[in-house]
Amino acid sequence: MAAKVVWSSDSAEPCPICRKSAGECLCQKRVPEGVAKIRIEKRRGKTVTVIAELPLERSDVKLLLRDLKKRCATGGTCKGQTLELQGDHVDFVRQWLDKCSIAHRGWN
Repeated sequence: MAAKVVWSSDSAEPCPICRKSAGECLCQKRVPEGVAKIRIEKRRGKTVTVIAELPLERSDVKLLLRDLKKRCATGGTCKGQTLELQGDHVDFVRQWLDKCSIAHRGWN
């Protein structure tokens, strides 16, 4: 049985996608190629933040969506390589993609 780490002297933050330490993370070693596109759409009078063409694998996209939904306190869905968040969350999404080292374009 593996011991649960209660405290670590490693000051590096865990990976925002997989939540593993920097030494165990495979996300950061896979440098995403391509550029995610951020836009806002109006649907039936409601605002939707759309992040299209994410250069990540399907499982990583789902993890990113789960984390964004939790941090933005909103609903959302994943359609292929596209994320949709309910509401206007462009500023937070831009900061979060910068933190995850994912290149993005739109709403500068």
